[in-house]
Amino acid sequence: MKYEKAYLDSLLEFSKKDPALMAELAGGVCLDGNLIEISYLGQLCHVKHPDGKIQPSAWPELHHEEEILTLQYLAGASGLPSRSSWLSFLDLPGGPHHFVPFQCEAIFPLAKAFANQPDSFLPAAKALGGVQTDLGHIGAVLPVFPRLPLAVLLWRGDDEFPAAANILFDAVAQTYLPTASLYVLGIEAARRLIAAAAAEGRS
Repeated sequence: MKYEKAYLDSLLEFSKKDPALMAELAGGVCLDGNLIEISYLGQLCHVKHPDGKIQPSAWPELHHEEEILTLQYLAGASGLPSRSSWLSFLDLPGGPHHFVPFQCEAIFPLAKAFANQPDSFLPAAKALGGVQTDLGHIGAVLPVFPRLPLAVLLWRGDDEFPAAANILFDAVAQTYLPTASLYVLGIEAARRLIAAAAAEGRS
C-alpha cells in the first residue's frame, strides 16, 4: 500500500510535466513527442508519457521502487550538472535520523558481499556503467541517472578492522530527489551491484 501511494503520487507529478522539458533537464532524450529515453545504471530505459510505463533495455523490468525513483527523477530534475563533490548520507537533510537503517539496508550488505571477493567489485560496477575512482581502497562512480551519480567505496578488511563500505551522493542530489528517495536510491544501487557481482561470478 505504501509503495502504491508513492507510485501514484510520482506518476501524477510525471504526467503533469512536459516530456520534452523533463528529458532535457534530466539528461535524457525525448522521442516521438511522448517517449523519454533515459539511462539508469548504464542501461537505457524508455518511459512513456503520460502513463509512466517503463521499459528497460537490458533487464526484464525495474523493481517497483526503481520505477518510482525514475518517475520522481524525471518530474523533479533541476537540470544542474553533477559536481563530483561528494556528501555522505549523514550530510543530507534529515540523513542522521535515517542513517542506521541506511547502513543496515545498503552499506552493510555491500561490505559483506564484497568482503571476501573485493576483486569482483569493479567488474560489477562497470557492468552498471560505473567508472573507477581513487576514493576508498576500491571505488567506482555509478551513473544511476545521467545527472545523479553515486560513489560507492570499499575498504578491504585486515586483522585489525573488518571490511567496510560507503555510498556518497553528489552535491546536487537534493535538486533531483528528496532525502527519502535518495535513501531508496542507495539501497537499489547496492542491490544491483551485488546482483551484478553474482552474475559475473556465474558467467
